[in-house]
Amino acid sequence: MRVPKALRTSVFQLALMYIALFSVSVSALFLFVYWATIGYLGRQTDAVIEAEINGLVEQADRRGLIGLVDVISERVGRDSEQRSVYLLADAIGRGLAGNMPYWPRELEAVDDWVDFIRLDEAGVQTPVRARALRIGPGLRLLVGRDVRELAEINAMFRRAAFYGLTLTIGLGLAGGILMGVSAQRRIAQLNRTTRQIVAGDFTQRAAITGSQDEHDELAANINIMLDRIESLMEGIRHVGDSVAHDLRGPLTRLRNRLDSLAAAERPRREDLLACLEQAERLLGTFNALLRIARVESGAYRSAFEPLDVVPIVLDVCDLYQAAADERQIALECRCPPSVGVFGDRELLAQALTNVLDNAIKYTPSGGRIAVAVRDDGDSVRLSVADSGPGVPESERERVLQRFARLDAARSQPGNGLGLALVKAVAEQHNGRVLLEDNAPGLAVTLELPAYPLKPSAAAPALEAAQPLA
Repeated sequence: MRVPKALRTSVFQLALMYIALFSVSVSALFLFVYWATIGYLGRQTDAVIEAEINGLVEQADRRGLIGLVDVISERVGRDSEQRSVYLLADAIGRGLAGNMPYWPRELEAVDDWVDFIRLDEAGVQTPVRARALRIGPGLRLLVGRDVRELAEINAMFRRAAFYGLTLTIGLGLAGGILMGVSAQRRIAQLNRTTRQIVAGDFTQRAAITGSQDEHDELAANINIMLDRIESLMEGIRHVGDSVAHDLRGPLTRLRNRLDSLAAAERPRREDLLACLEQAERLLGTFNALLRIARVESGAYRSAFEPLDVVPIVLDVCDLYQAAADERQIALECRCPPSVGVFGDRELLAQALTNVLDNAIKYTPSGGRIAVAVRDDGDSVRLSVADSGPGVPESERERVLQRFARLDAARSQPGNGLGLALVKAVAEQHNGRVLLEDNAPGLAVTLELPAYPLKPSAAAPALEAAQPLA
């Protein structure tokens, strides 16, 4: 027989474990209360019986058999409620004194503590706790107490324990089934959503009820994951379209030129060099795509370490100083003595190189480029602001995608992958890329989480951190 899904859920199994633990705890509590109450009353009853026996034995030693009979008769007469049991019997079991006519047969061989049922003249059965002993040649003494109240309390505790455990287990099972059904419904809903997504409907999202429990947290994380997957798949589709569109022209030109070279009797060196240049551009595009893919996959995260970004910025600025001077562009670099981040030196240098290369490429002669590093406490901002044509606000999100180029920039060499790599590097460092208006021009800011450096790891203040003309 197949077990229902609600009974196979982890929630129901946890509820069963809780029921078992709670049942053991309740049982231990009942046992303790039982021992503390019934045990105490039983020990008190035994103490009373023991005291009476010691008193009777003492009277027998002092006054003999006649005195013992008188004492027993006196005690029976004083006991108006008939709670005490006394019997002094001879060797054949006949009663010589007490409130029992003869020695019970079931106690014939007993010479110790005993529990038995006494049947009185009215036929009422009464539980008795007693002690039997021999006090002389042919004489036996039985002294006991009516323990009806103790038996009633004992029975009450047993009933309470039975009904209490039954109620606990029943309510626990009912609660476990309800929780299992509820959890199974939420999981079934998530399973239906994931099956629809597997079938190809990427618009589906896991439902969030607003309860803010672990199921809502799981649904929210699944939705974030689906958004990320959808974004990546959209990026893949965009890359495919862009590769087909942007590389079709260069490949066509390369093929046509190779066809003309194949038809020529003596190929010219200039044509061969042009073919090699086209091939280099194509290889550069594919290498850039592979590098972006490696960055987005987190392949470099294992090499992340605390580092000072100021020397990186200064090196990149120094690398492009000659290119800026050649185009008569004023390149300015302002940095504090040291600023710490946690990341990869090569990736950050590559991202800053891409941004600065774009700035020099699109800034007209006589313009200015300002490179700055600012420590905002919780974040570090690496900004490159130029005085070029800038990027319209409506296009700033698009230019961060692969192969995205503005119409005005298509006359410049490039493949539209530079800012895409910058964005990938920023995201791997848990940062972001901001494109802002520099009035005129564009300000590209790489915002990264700050990381405190140890005194030995921080770079010393450098004279090269002054503005570069």
